[in-house]
Amino acid sequence: ALPSLDRVDFVAPDQIIRCQSDNTYTHVFLEDGSKLLISKTLREFTTLLTEYGFLRTHQSHLVNRKYVRSLLNRDGDVLLLSDGSEVPVSLRQKGEVLAGLK
Repeated sequence: ALPSLDRVDFVAPDQIIRCQSDNTYTHVFLEDGSKLLISKTLREFTTLLTEYGFLRTHQSHLVNRKYVRSLLNRDGDVLLLSDGSEVPVSLRQKGEVLAGLK
């Protein structure tokens, strides 16, 4: 259940491509191309979604490994996702991300 300002959306974890932090809110990007702004922190999403194959790639990003297509080396590492978005991988998280993708 993803509560926003005017409704609650019920979304299966495998429909979520990625989550991006926005202070105390989180943008949730779905496979149908929609984006929801949820009043939960990225830390809360990390706790909820790690068991479903999500990887914390950066202090501001959580991705569903199901949608990872490539690891690019551009001014630091970046994950290319199936929707065309690019998500940074911090040096601190790189080992954990690589292990999670194997």
